[in-house]
Amino acid sequence: MCRLKKRYICATVLYCGLIFLLSSQSDPRAADWGFLAFPGADKLVHGLLYAGLAAVVSVGVWRSNETIRASLHFWIPITFAVIYGFSDEVHQIYVPERTFDWMDLLADGVGATIVQAALCGYLWTAAARRTRAAALRGE
Repeated sequence: MCRLKKRYICATVLYCGLIFLLSSQSDPRAADWGFLAFPGADKLVHGLLYAGLAAVVSVGVWRSNETIRASLHFWIPITFAVIYGFSDEVHQIYVPERTFDWMDLLADGVGATIVQAALCGYLWTAAARRTRAAALRGE
C-alpha cells in the first residue's frame, strides 16, 4: 500500500490549496504579465502547475515508501494530478468568467506526465546505480 509521510501530505495539501486559490480568481493576474501574452500561454501555465503537483506527490511517494513498484511510482502522481485537475475544472464552473476546459485538463496531464517521466528516469537510474554499487561492495 502506498502511504505518504505527514510532511509530504502537508506539502501536497498546500500545493493543491495554491492551485485552488489561483483557479478561484475570476480574472487571473497572470494574464497581465507580458511574457504570458501568447496563444496557449494558459495551457503552459496549467502544464507547469500540474508538473509541480506531480513532482511534490512523486517525491512524497518515493521518500515515504521503501519498496514500491516502479509502475506504481510512475502512475500514482500522474493519476492524482489528473484527478485533482478534473476537480479543479469542475470547481471553475462555479467561478464567474471561468469555465471547464478539456484542453486545460489535457495540459495538466501532459505536464504531470513529462515531469514524472523525468523524475522516474532519474530516480530509477540512481537507485539502480546504488544497487549495483552495493552489489560490487558485497553488501
